[in-house]
Amino acid sequence: MAERWYADTVTLQHFAHAGRLSVLVNYLITFDPPYWTRAVHSEVLAGYESNEACRDILASSTLASPADIPPEHLVAVFQTQIALGGGGVSGLDHLGEAECIVLADVEHCGVITDDNAAYDLVSRRLGPERAQDTIDVLRASVRAGRIDASEAKQVADGIRNTGRHLRRIHPMTLLSSYFE
Repeated sequence: MAERWYADTVTLQHFAHAGRLSVLVNYLITFDPPYWTRAVHSEVLAGYESNEACRDILASSTLASPADIPPEHLVAVFQTQIALGGGGVSGLDHLGEAECIVLADVEHCGVITDDNAAYDLVSRRLGPERAQDTIDVLRASVRAGRIDASEAKQVADGIRNTGRHLRRIHPMTLLSSYFE
């Protein structure tokens, strides 16, 4: 098991949009900080004015300071960003995921992402034990007794009810038993 998990923007926003950022934070604090990267922080900050979920994420003192990428790893970040589909017109697309993946590789830890391409890349490059998504976090929270299976289902349903998407591997209809 990784001693640290980096959460990407998608996952942070999933929990915040559902009003359940506390579930993710309570999971993360059982590991060593930091829990996000500078690019993830910047992506959340970019949504501050228009997105209440982003304001909730930034207001969470538990997330602490984001990790910075050491200059010697910048090329790896840009290569990973390209592997995820490139930077888009702005040059910023997939930057948060790329930073999380590179730091997880360097620090021998894991990434929590609901981005299908990022999850697949982490699994291939770092190994499947170093990739998690929202459902994995909810299942781990149930196993640890922080929430029950019914509450985990409510969180997942809340994420989907806000128009957000979990990884395609998960069924559209989730039962409480899916989290046990």
